[in-house]
Amino acid sequence: MAFASKTRGVLIALCAAGYAAAGAAPLAPVGPSAQTATGAAVSIELRPHVKLSQTPVRLGDIAFLTTRDLPMLRQLMALPIGTAPRPGSPVTLDRDTIARWVETRSGLQAPNGASSGRSPIIRWEGAEETEIESASQQLSGETIANAARSVLLRWLAERSVRANVQAASAVRDLMLPAGMPMLRVRPLAKQAMPSKRMLVWVDAWVDDRFVRTTAVTFEVDAWAPLTVAAAGMDSGTVIDGIVVAGAMQKREVDLTTVKRGALVPTGSDDHTNLASDKPQRLRRPLRAGEVLTDAHLEPEPVVTRGNWANLQSRSGAVSVESRVEVLQDGRQGQIVRVKVPGSRAEVLARVTGRGQVEVQP
Repeated sequence: MAFASKTRGVLIALCAAGYAAAGAAPLAPVGPSAQTATGAAVSIELRPHVKLSQTPVRLGDIAFLTTRDLPMLRQLMALPIGTAPRPGSPVTLDRDTIARWVETRSGLQAPNGASSGRSPIIRWEGAEETEIESASQQLSGETIANAARSVLLRWLAERSVRANVQAASAVRDLMLPAGMPMLRVRPLAKQAMPSKRMLVWVDAWVDDRFVRTTAVTFEVDAWAPLTVAAAGMDSGTVIDGIVVAGAMQKREVDLTTVKRGALVPTGSDDHTNLASDKPQRLRRPLRAGEVLTDAHLEPEPVVTRGNWANLQSRSGAVSVESRVEVLQDGRQGQIVRVKVPGSRAEVLARVTGRGQVEVQP
């Protein structure tokens, strides 16, 4: 059954499907002996407005029923009308629509149906239509923003020495069903880095039941001491403790301005804890004042283009070593091109260590 109001829907039609699926049968027919002195077995007075805290909606919720037949009264009062509307979205049902639904489901009949041969045993009274709304409560946007801000600040405190967050726009109030409300802020990703605009999702629950979710956008500033270049450095520069101590410095930087890459872990004494057994170099230039991140770094090759390396060639128990020119960078285990002095031919060799290669069979 359709209805019209501030929001339109199919409240009764939806309930009809569920009611039929449940195997509910129409009300038992009511004979003339049950009729009142006025000629009606039951009087139904429609209420102009109802506010409900439960779902589904039943006939007894939206009308006052009067009859001498107690079983019939109980059945009519329990007759499902549909699901309660969302909080803040009231709906309106007109009397004619409700009357047709009740007659269809109960087998009872209003006076204008006397021509069908059945006794008119329903008398409709009261309002011409009824407005149905769910009991609700309003949760202020400020409360939602404060919950999201608290979680975001704790997350930032683990990554910075100080931070400032500000809601990017006013947070809208939430309309929730009646009950005990609870806000649950979704955790932020541990691997993420602070950014200028951050989104925090907040779930609203009522009486341990999820209702809806909303997002709060914040403008963020978060500062932490980071390693920055004191002067510009070219690509290919080897980065180790000595270079970092001499060519870099610690400075408090807004983490949200770091463009890309994870921050290089730093120590309090030597400026860096880059592993000495895994030397690294700059894959691209580092400008003065720029933050050093892993996006700048790549493993340092153990043989480099233009340098010399020892080439080892084995044949059975015989091993021959010679000096060769390296034609491309290579890390341990990689195949690189090398050239023997005085020869134009290139040889493919596998890198076995720093400055060491061997001929591939």
